[in-house]
Amino acid sequence: MFSSTVPSLRVAAMPLVSRPGDAPHNVARIADCLALAAEKDIGLVVFPESCIGGYGGMAKLHRAELDALAEPLDGPSIRAVADAVERSGVAAGVGIIERASDGRLFNSYVVCLPDGVRHCHRKLHAFGHRRISSGDRFTVFDTAWGLRVGILIGGDNYLVENMRMTALMGATLLIAPHRSDGGVNCTDDRRTRSASMGQSLRRLLPTRAGDNGMFVVFSEGVEVDGPEQSSGAGMIIDPCGRVLAESSARDELISADLDRGLIDASAGQQWLTTRRPELYGLLTRSGHQAADFEPRSVSARGAIALSFAQVSRNRPIR
Repeated sequence: MFSSTVPSLRVAAMPLVSRPGDAPHNVARIADCLALAAEKDIGLVVFPESCIGGYGGMAKLHRAELDALAEPLDGPSIRAVADAVERSGVAAGVGIIERASDGRLFNSYVVCLPDGVRHCHRKLHAFGHRRISSGDRFTVFDTAWGLRVGILIGGDNYLVENMRMTALMGATLLIAPHRSDGGVNCTDDRRTRSASMGQSLRRLLPTRAGDNGMFVVFSEGVEVDGPEQSSGAGMIIDPCGRVLAESSARDELISADLDRGLIDASAGQQWLTTRRPELYGLLTRSGHQAADFEPRSVSARGAIALSFAQVSRNRPIR
C-alpha cells in the first residue's frame, strides 16, 4: 500500500494550556512548540480544539465576546501558524473559531502543512454555543507521508458513525482534538461533566482505532484557570488499538513513530472489507417502524416462545 520511499512520520500531541481570549499569546506558544518539535524530528503536532481562542466553555459568552474570538481562515492567527510551520518544517493542527465569508461562525480545526496547503474541518456537532453553526461534511485528505488524514473535533468523536465514516473515506490517521470546559463561565457541575466526557473519550478511542484500523492522535486542552479535574491529555494510538504514548500532564509534548505496516495488517481494516451496507439502511432513518424488526414468536396465551439447547461440557457442539 505504501512506497518505501515515502518518508516516515513521527507525530506528537500537545495538550496546550491556552489563555482565554489572547490569540497572540496562544499562537506564540504554538510556534515555540513547533520549534521544539523540529528538534525532535517530529513531522506533525496536534494541538487541542479551540486552542487559539482559548475558551473551552463558550456557552455563556456574550455576542461581543464570541465575535471578538472569531477570525477568518486567512486571518492573522492562521497566517502566523502557517509561517511557524514553514519555518520549522513541522505540520500543525490548531483549533479556531472561524468567521466564514457569509458571517456564520464555526468551531473549526485547521491543519497547516509545510508545503503551504491548509485543510479545514468544521465541527459536525457544534453544541458549544447557539451562535456557532455545525459543519455539514467530513474532512479527509492525502499527505506526502503516505497516510490519509481525517479530522473529527471534540464531540464529533462521541458518535461511532463519524469515525466509521471517516475510515470508509480512506482515512488511516485520525486527528482528534478535544477541549474540556473550564473558566468562569462554567458551573462546577458542568466542569465535572465535561471532564468525565473527556475521560470517557480517552477510554473509547483505543477501541475505535482498533475497530477501524487507523492511527489516532488525541489532544485535549484546558484553559489557564481550568478545573483541576481537567488536566489536559495527549494520546497516540495505533491501528490495533494499542496506546503508543500517553500523558495527563498539561503542556507536555508526547510523540510516537507511526509504523504504517500496521494499517493493512490490522483486524479493523480486514473487518471493513466484510461490511454489508445493504443491512444498514436503518442508520439513515430518523425513526423505526415495527416492521423494521423481526416479530417475536408468541403463543396463544401471550407467552413468548423460548427454546433451549443442552450441550455436554465434554462433547463438541455439532
